Amino acid sequence: MRVFTTHQTDKGYRLLRDLGFLLKNCRFHLMAPYINAFVVSFGFLSTSKLSSLLSIDTALVFLFSALHTGSIYSLNNVYDVEADKRQVSIDKGYGRWNLSAKNQVALGNISKKKAAGFSAVLFCLSALFFYLKGGLLPAFLATAIFVWAWAYSAPPLKFKNRFVLDLVLHGLFWGSFLFLTGYFMKKSVDPLFNALPSIVLIFLSSVLWELHNYFEDYYADKEAGNLTSVVRLGLRRSFYVYLLVLGTAIAYSLLLALATWPSIAFLGAMVLYLVSGLWVARRDSLKTMFLPRKHFYMANLLIFVWMAGTLYFG
Repeated sequence: MRVFTTHQTDKGYRLLRDLGFLLKNCRFHLMAPYINAFVVSFGFLSTSKLSSLLSIDTALVFLFSALHTGSIYSLNNVYDVEADKRQVSIDKGYGRWNLSAKNQVALGNISKKKAAGFSAVLFCLSALFFYLKGGLLPAFLATAIFVWAWAYSAPPLKFKNRFVLDLVLHGLFWGSFLFLTGYFMKKSVDPLFNALPSIVLIFLSSVLWELHNYFEDYYADKEAGNLTSVVRLGLRRSFYVYLLVLGTAIAYSLLLALATWPSIAFLGAMVLYLVSGLWVARRDSLKTMFLPRKHFYMANLLIFVWMAGTLYFG
């Protein structure tokens, strides 16, 4: 019978501990990877029968989409160490998220090398699945999203510091392209024009999500020298940009609601964003722009209802 030494036991414990930190660094314990997986699955199911919802294929698309998103978060954390560390020193009234929940590299729990290596492994697995399942186009889109995500935080490109472009590219790569990755998974799909309303609404949602992130990171980004659009414009002018994007989303979803009722749910999410944003701006005179979490989650739930309704009635 084999006897394990203390050294072997400690080594096994360290491996399990590191794996736990690596998984946590991918934010698999949070909602973010699964939101993106829902978007990819939404695109996939848009070209399928509703009966495919509970199929093995859909489950695998969801799983590998979550792994793909996790690989991107793991990679971003390698380059966001300085800005994320500064969140710890920011007053709780100006920086709400918990560093221990997001960036294990910044906390020193894992090395940059391990985080980057784990990111590469997850990306290769997900890209291989997309290729085997849908062919070259979904795999190309998954690769393009990953490359953009690297360039988003990594010098010298650092797209998060490219004024206006940071928001537009986020709407495309972290929004519309996710949907298209799932949409093109099928060998034979409907004309892309039929999916245009969904593509546009997801693009606008992604831009708004990024603005929310920038608002939360405003003071930490400013201290770290990350010149995001919100840092360049300041909170007040950024709030006006937020209202402009939100107004566009409300107008477009209102137009769609005249033809398809699921768009009413998306419209409700945008109205909730608007009312909550105006309330916060008035309350703190634009010192911060954090939407209350319960409002943010309720709005995202309405967006999920829109997706589900679009699949059922579309």
